[in-house]
Amino acid sequence: MKIAISVSNGYVSGPGEGDEVWIVDVHEDGSYEIIERFENPAKYATHARGIHMFRGVLERGVNTVILSEIGPRGFQVATRNGIKIYIFNGKAEDAIKAFIEGRLAEAIGPTHGEHHEHHLHRHRYEEGFGNYDFLRPFVSKGMVIADLGCGTGHYCRFFKDFASKLYCVDIDNEALDVVRRELGNYSNVIILNEDITRTTIPSSSVDLAFMSNVFHDIDDKELVVKEVGRILKPGGKLLIIEFKKDVLFGPPFKLSPEEVEKYFTREGFVREQVLEVSPYHYMLVLKKAP
Repeated sequence: MKIAISVSNGYVSGPGEGDEVWIVDVHEDGSYEIIERFENPAKYATHARGIHMFRGVLERGVNTVILSEIGPRGFQVATRNGIKIYIFNGKAEDAIKAFIEGRLAEAIGPTHGEHHEHHLHRHRYEEGFGNYDFLRPFVSKGMVIADLGCGTGHYCRFFKDFASKLYCVDIDNEALDVVRRELGNYSNVIILNEDITRTTIPSSSVDLAFMSNVFHDIDDKELVVKEVGRILKPGGKLLIIEFKKDVLFGPPFKLSPEEVEKYFTREGFVREQVLEVSPYHYMLVLKKAP
């Protein structure tokens, strides 16, 4: 039988994050050979990246895939197309051996709650992300908060309890449908199906802006910086969560805190601190000049 693996630097990755896809022919005697390695088409997709990886696999007649993680929408697409998903975290060669030895169980659901299909690279083993404790020092009652690239609202669910007004912004309308179903009845929640580089949020109206695994994925980062600067009040804060550069899985384009900071210091932002919010992520805290 043939299986496919999403791979980055020799390690199993997510469907939308792998640099390449391996097609592996597993023989009845337990041996195997990698018969094809092709560039992951997800690398050039602007949204729903994982779906592009699945299409490339199906076109090659393969319906069994090994991944490091899978979100709700990706799992739904895979199930609808008869694709079996197996989860493994580690080297791709070890994943193949584990599959052959029967040590991998077929996934019966997504490994994480979804954010934005091509922005979320959150793994089920990321301690600290579920309880939001790392965000509590930065919020207070009555704030105006903007979650930019909110996806299906993972963090909006937390922010809504503090914000007098919460903007949940995303270009993916299907992801926002989840936000509408879960948070649409809250009078303080404003859902915007907009590009985060040009929103309708009033100027100088936001106390706290937030982006999680979004900034690295934006083509025109200068536009995002200017937009955040426009909507934040003087002295307002920006929280940016990104993958650490030394993590072997996740998005192929990772940025260090220093690289992210450079974009914002040009617009008068000041770095306050960098926090480790999981073994794989940091959070950069920036403040707009008063």
